[in-house]
Amino acid sequence: MLQSQIQNARTFSLQSPADLHRKLRFEARALYNHPPADLTERAYAVMNAVTTAWQMKDWVYRALFETGQLDRLHQFSGREIRGARDFGRFLTDNNPWMNMCFQLATAAKHFDVNAEVGPEVITAIDFQFEPGSVAHDLTGREEIVVSTRNNTISGPDLILLLDYIWGHALVDLGLLTAEMRDE
Repeated sequence: MLQSQIQNARTFSLQSPADLHRKLRFEARALYNHPPADLTERAYAVMNAVTTAWQMKDWVYRALFETGQLDRLHQFSGREIRGARDFGRFLTDNNPWMNMCFQLATAAKHFDVNAEVGPEVITAIDFQFEPGSVAHDLTGREEIVVSTRNNTISGPDLILLLDYIWGHALVDLGLLTAEMRDE
């Protein structure tokens, strides 16, 4: 596993993509297993985790750049990546969930999403049924959902999916072991 050579005193114990992935995993599990009952707090947690997931691209690029291993990123993407921004473009062009992640994280940071980068993302609170209970009774709960023209997913499920995507990408890039990913 690669470790960044430069320590960042402003990120507590988060020093590598593997550390940031542990943070994302923590946020994903907390949202999925114990979501805040208050929908506003749940939306805050989703936005925080989406921002963590989107920032991963910068951490990955920097770790590989600092260790002279950008060839791993080029091989992973199937083309030359020319900076963290270009890596982000690769991610959004090739994965609708990363595109959703980008649009949410950008909206959180800048308030305005660049409409030219992909489908419009809409967030809402929707009533969702519990899968196992639909046949017997119509119990359910309100949930944070994120939608595009082609996809709709609950906020907690999106964060689990982003954790899964990054976990596998980091292993492929040599920045995380499979054992660490599966803890």
